[in-house]
Amino acid sequence: MPISLNINQQIVSHSRGQKRIDLRAALEASPNTQENHNLTFGELARAYLATHYNGADMQMRKWLDLLGNRSAWSITAEELARAGVAMLENGYSPSTVNRNLSQIGSIYRWAKRKMLTPVGFISPTLSQHRYPEPIRRVSLSDSEIKRILDGASGFKDRRFSVLVRILIETGARRGEVCERRWSDIDLDSCCIEVLETKTGKPRMLFFSQETSALMRRVWPIRESAALLFGSTRAPGAIVTFKKSWDKLTQAIGRPDLRLHDLRHYRAKLLIESGASVAVAAQALGHSSLILHRRYGHLESGTISQAVRSSWK
Repeated sequence: MPISLNINQQIVSHSRGQKRIDLRAALEASPNTQENHNLTFGELARAYLATHYNGADMQMRKWLDLLGNRSAWSITAEELARAGVAMLENGYSPSTVNRNLSQIGSIYRWAKRKMLTPVGFISPTLSQHRYPEPIRRVSLSDSEIKRILDGASGFKDRRFSVLVRILIETGARRGEVCERRWSDIDLDSCCIEVLETKTGKPRMLFFSQETSALMRRVWPIRESAALLFGSTRAPGAIVTFKKSWDKLTQAIGRPDLRLHDLRHYRAKLLIESGASVAVAAQALGHSSLILHRRYGHLESGTISQAVRSSWK
């Protein structure tokens, strides 16, 4: 005869070694998410920004002025599209508009993972098309990369040097690294697990033994739940090292460089080393189509060399 126990109103019974649960009792005992359905867009955005300090706070100001007092779930795709057109007409670049809309999409994806959205809610950003933007061609030599690595070691916060090294070696997006906790890191295998990415597909980042050794020195104490790049002034916030990067690029005479350009550098090396665009795209967590638009000419050079070599 089954033995039943009532634990926190969730009735669990064991019969023939199987665990069974009274779903009705479990649901009645779980928090009611309906109370979150009256969130304003401003409340939702500020809740996201409080734990995802990725530089989006400046981008979101104009959107908070426009939509802040509205219900987060009442905003339509048409409104966002009209706002995007208005930004273009007032001098914003297509890439800036794309990043703004992408950031709003990140907020809604986060809300869905947190189960804050009403049942059946569809993000108004899903139907937004990307505005055509010029492809950014970055010229970054090996010697300049060495200067960046050497220069990053000269900052008081040694974590900046680690961040730069990881971005150069992995080609990761800044957020994919800055938001990591020690539970995501394996220093022995030299890898980082990223479950939540821009494309929605989890992936692994691989770094060198040298970087692993540096991380052990910078963080002699490593608590599983602790953020690697957490702010000491604002608990829960993340340090993005934007000011440090600006100082470094000014010092080496390349103020035009962005942290994201380190990702382009890794993509270039992957393709020049013989990796196909498809393999490079998987390594970078990128769309093969977009990667081919940016670096397809490099792959063509590799293919041409291989064909010509076969003639001999």
